[in-house]
Amino acid sequence: MTQSHPSTDQAIESNRALWDEWAKIHAEGDWYDLAAVRAGADKLRPYEIEEVGDVAGKSLLHLQCQIGTDSIAWARRGAAVTAVDFSPVAIGVATQLAQDAGVDAQFVVSDVMRLPENLTGTWDIVYASRGILGWLPDLTAWAEVVAHFLAPGGIFYLTDIHPVAKAVDDHSPEFRVGRPYWSRSEPIRHEVRGTYADPDADVESTDKFLWAHSTGELLTSIAQAGLCLEFFHEFPWLDRPWPSLLKQSDREYLPPNGIELPLTFSLRARKF
Repeated sequence: MTQSHPSTDQAIESNRALWDEWAKIHAEGDWYDLAAVRAGADKLRPYEIEEVGDVAGKSLLHLQCQIGTDSIAWARRGAAVTAVDFSPVAIGVATQLAQDAGVDAQFVVSDVMRLPENLTGTWDIVYASRGILGWLPDLTAWAEVVAHFLAPGGIFYLTDIHPVAKAVDDHSPEFRVGRPYWSRSEPIRHEVRGTYADPDADVESTDKFLWAHSTGELLTSIAQAGLCLEFFHEFPWLDRPWPSLLKQSDREYLPPNGIELPLTFSLRARKF
C-alpha cells in the first residue's frame, strides 16, 4: 500500500474503470452465481431480511447496487425497486439479469454522490450493503443524499464491513492493523489483486482508491442528515475469506486466536 492522493474526481474515475472490469468478472464467476439467481436464489442474509422487515408493497431504493443480485432479491420479496450504481457495465449486467429472471426492477447509472441530479422521487426504504463505505469520499454528503430520497416515515438500512475491520490488513496472513481507522479526506491508493470474489482474476486496473471512515463519522453523518438512529448492531464475523480469518461456515469468517472485534455491522435510521 502506498500513500498517494489524486483528486477526488480522478480517484472516482479510476474506481469506476475498476468496477467496470470487476462487474464482468463477477457476472461470470461462482461468487455471485448468476445462474442460481436467475433460478430464484436469494442471497440476502437472514439478519438483514429481519431487520429491514416486510417490503411487500413498498418502494425501495438500492444505492451502489453493483450487478443487482440483492436488488432482484428485494423485488422478489414484493418491493418496487430502483437501483443505482456508477458503473455502466454493472448496471448493464443487472438490467439483463432482471430481465432473464423475469423481475421488475429499474436500474440507473449514476455516481451516488450526484444522484439528485439524475433521479427524482422519494422511497419508503433506502438500502445499501456490503463493501460500500470505503468507496465514498464524503459520508456527510452521502448521508444527505440518503435523506433526500427518503419519504417521511421511511427507513434507511445499511449493513457493511465494520470500520474497525476496515483497518485490518485484508491481504496479510496475520491478523494485524494495516490501514488507517480515523477519517480523512484524501483517498488512499491500494494495489489491485484480482477481486474480492476472485483474487486470481486477470484485472488490467492496477489501483483502487479508498477513503477511511470511522464509526463516529458514520453515525454523526446520519444524525446530521436529520435521520433518527433506531439501532446499530455489530457482528463478530465477516462474509469474505480474508487470509487471516478462520472459516466458520459459508460466508462467515472469524478472527484467529479468540480475538473479539466487530467485523460487520448493521444500522437502521428513520426519517420523521
